[in-house]
Amino acid sequence: PFSNLASVNPRFPLQRTVAMAPKGSKRASQGAAADVNKKPKLNSMMVGVVDALGQATDLPQDCLAMLEAGVPGCLGPPANERHQLQSSMVTWIGETIESVEARLRQAVDDEAAKVATVKLAFEEAERVVSDAKGNLEAKGDVVATTKAANNEAAQAVKSAKAGLTDAQVAQTRGDASLAEAGKLIEEYGGALKDHVDYLKKEEDSFDANIAKTHTNQVMRIAKKLGLDDSLMTALPSACTTKPSQRGTFDKMVISELEGSFQSKVAALTEEMNTGAEATAQRAAAVTANEQVVQAAEDAQKDAEAALAAAQAAQGEAAAGLREAEKGSKAKAAGQAAAEELKKKAEWVLESFIGYNVLCFSSLRDKVSKPEGATSQTLASSASPAAATSTAPPAAISASPPAGSEAL
Repeated sequence: PFSNLASVNPRFPLQRTVAMAPKGSKRASQGAAADVNKKPKLNSMMVGVVDALGQATDLPQDCLAMLEAGVPGCLGPPANERHQLQSSMVTWIGETIESVEARLRQAVDDEAAKVATVKLAFEEAERVVSDAKGNLEAKGDVVATTKAANNEAAQAVKSAKAGLTDAQVAQTRGDASLAEAGKLIEEYGGALKDHVDYLKKEEDSFDANIAKTHTNQVMRIAKKLGLDDSLMTALPSACTTKPSQRGTFDKMVISELEGSFQSKVAALTEEMNTGAEATAQRAAAVTANEQVVQAAEDAQKDAEAALAAAQAAQGEAAAGLREAEKGSKAKAAGQAAAEELKKKAEWVLESFIGYNVLCFSSLRDKVSKPEGATSQTLASSASPAAATSTAPPAAISASPPAGSEAL
């Protein structure tokens, strides 16, 4: 069949029929073998077609080799001069290139889908970051509020302790005056009982020397009463004189002395009775202030615990924000990488269509000019109008686009 193909189309690569060399003609045999094994040269567009076929990774290597071998013989002749078998081969080559183009388009669609997915993931990560920022801001507000409450609680404790100190000072001073009054009652009452009563004893048991001792004690205590000087001057004589020998003045001195002690004891007793209520009030004030201090300290502890909890929550919110920002950054990097892969896939597809597919379609669709067309073209080109209206055909690059070696 290949001999028939060659006879129908002289452009078919098997157009040469190698004659059998006579026996013994070794050199002729070697020359014939060299002609058969010699590969036809590929022009620049055929190189683009072969490169496109090389990207059909889903075909067996033998099939690819067959298609690549048929490129010069099947795409070299014009379309209107091809044999049916050549046209079939061109169709197979076209279908293979279309499958590569479809795969590259699918790759673009796949990368676009990935971009859409990572974009949604990035938007979700940004939403998480926004929520984390809002949460951190809210926690910061709680910290500010609890810190203010803690400061107020500390000030309340300080004020409560100051009030307790004032109450304790008032209690100490008030109780001290009553304690002094109690001591004076004991002292004056003792003076009446132990000394003045002796000075009033009957004559049988009265002793001048003993009376003098009692008089000295009375004089010492009487000075605290603020008695009249004349009375104080008369006391020693009156007190040491026997009761039966005392005159009216001496009796009056003894009576005045006794009355002064009794009046002082009565006054101090009244003061003690009156001061008992004040003492109770001062004690109650101290107790109340102690309770205020305790309540303020409890409130301060609660405020400190609330502040610590708020600060811990703020720290957790800050950590959450950092983690969210880290995740968003990773998603942004993933989106950028996906978009870069999509751009690369688009560039590969565009390069494939703009170079490989164009090379194939140009070779596939070229036709030979009919006889006489050349002379007509030359004649028409002589006309200035034709010269100005005829544009040169679009040129196809003789080499693949820059970077296509990475395809």
